[in-house]
Amino acid sequence: MSDVMEKYVAKALEGYEQNFEGISEAITQMEAQLEAYKAQRVEMEEGIAEMKEVLGLDSEEELGGKAAPLELVAEDE
Repeated sequence: MSDVMEKYVAKALEGYEQNFEGISEAITQMEAQLEAYKAQRVEMEEGIAEMKEVLGLDSEEELGGKAAPLELVAEDE
């Protein structure tokens, strides 16, 4: 292989190796974020189920304006 071609290929290899490291790190970070999002989703699902239970809604039923409006109650002094 000629010197010019060898230098070109060596530079290309160096760039690929650097990009590979960067992409690998990004994937690791994104996987960690995904796990955190999944944990948050589980917490939200549990919270939704608890709130629906408090409101007396079926687990499949959505709120959609079916709850009674809240009223302010004045305390007697």
